[in-house]
Amino acid sequence: MIKRIAYILIIVCCIIVTVGFFRYNPTVIYGKKVPTSAETVVYLNLREIEYNILLSFLKHPFSQLDFKKSSTTKEEKKTTLLDEVEVPNSLFLYTNTREFKDFFISSPISVKQNFIDALKEEKFIAQNVSKTTVYSKGILSCVVKDNSLQLLFKKHKKAQISPELLLALNHKSYFSENDLIFEKIKSSEVPVAVSTLEGDFFEFVVDGGSLRIQGELSKENDLFKPFKAASVAGSIISVSGKLNTEIVANELDEVLKKKFKEFTTLSLDSITGKWDGVVEGNLTSFIEKSDTIVTYEYDDDFNKVEKKEIQNTITPEVTLELQGEDLCSYLKEKEVIKRVESEDLLTLMPLFTTYSFCKEDGLKFASVKGQKLIKETDGNNKFYFLFNIADYQQKNRGIYSFKNKYLDKVNTVQMLVTNNNQLKAIVELKDTSKNFFLQLLN
Repeated sequence: MIKRIAYILIIVCCIIVTVGFFRYNPTVIYGKKVPTSAETVVYLNLREIEYNILLSFLKHPFSQLDFKKSSTTKEEKKTTLLDEVEVPNSLFLYTNTREFKDFFISSPISVKQNFIDALKEEKFIAQNVSKTTVYSKGILSCVVKDNSLQLLFKKHKKAQISPELLLALNHKSYFSENDLIFEKIKSSEVPVAVSTLEGDFFEFVVDGGSLRIQGELSKENDLFKPFKAASVAGSIISVSGKLNTEIVANELDEVLKKKFKEFTTLSLDSITGKWDGVVEGNLTSFIEKSDTIVTYEYDDDFNKVEKKEIQNTITPEVTLELQGEDLCSYLKEKEVIKRVESEDLLTLMPLFTTYSFCKEDGLKFASVKGQKLIKETDGNNKFYFLFNIADYQQKNRGIYSFKNKYLDKVNTVQMLVTNNNQLKAIVELKDTSKNFFLQLLN
């Protein structure tokens, strides 16, 4: 009986894989998908993503199921947005630095008759922009016209849909299948790929519970300047590299600049103008300390009563080094660095004491005086970043703790850029058996 069940399961799996080969490898249609004004294109192979989840289920069937959710009382079935959408085999998202700069726009998606009702049921708010009705919820907006939908994803929360943006959706000129922006996308078999007019190209590869990003930066992309990146063994957070300060300054949001100046009285433009782009930072641990604080109170008979209270403090053991010849003198001039009891202290950090050390080519900040880190320099990489999120969240970090339903699933995030402009990154989830996309959707 067991053998018979095993044979049936094997046959079913073979059928699924065989049918999936034809279903999930469809011909991609490029016509009238991406306008020629686009500068960056994101290709989502929806069938490949679905097939990826299916294969993961066949490998680890029981780990993919959430029995807690399935055991709860079934809710009354209602019409969902997916029920009213003709899900395409693939989807293109695009943006540029002009009219689309604050958004990623999707290629057209066919919708059914009751799609508007489904939007209202999902509490999307309707607004009229230049005689066009736009339905929005969070970072997602929908523009529906002639049974066709276009999704608009905000790059930041305060992005506004303008009449010029809606006018630009009425494209007249599109890239053809033979244009260079599609050249590498066509030969890629991964679920997600990104291509730019400048020649940047990245592929997103899912391997169980991890996501690998691999690709190359174009010669025109000089965000990461030549540098010998270093790392510190055992760091919770580590970053090392040299950035193009002009690009960084251009990408800074005006609202952020205004808030930063209100909070610090400093100009971000002035700081980036005096900073040469080199940054090396490390968070190695947290120092926990308990102090006994003695206070005195008086009872009803005016007798002095001693009161003891235990105060627990948590201090991040962190260092940050920046380079720039005039950066230190600028911060001293603005009294951001002050001399207190023979020590130079950074006054912008009220949560813990931050020591400042000025050097000829820049300055260093440290939360622990005299802290020396053993750095390992890698001559092959010009940028390095690591965030061990699981280690960070392992303990209660007090005011430094954070919770996020997506980050709570992540083990580590790591990224590096090699000297020949190859970009490599990996997002590793805590649960390695369940498919990355499946965990992202839950």
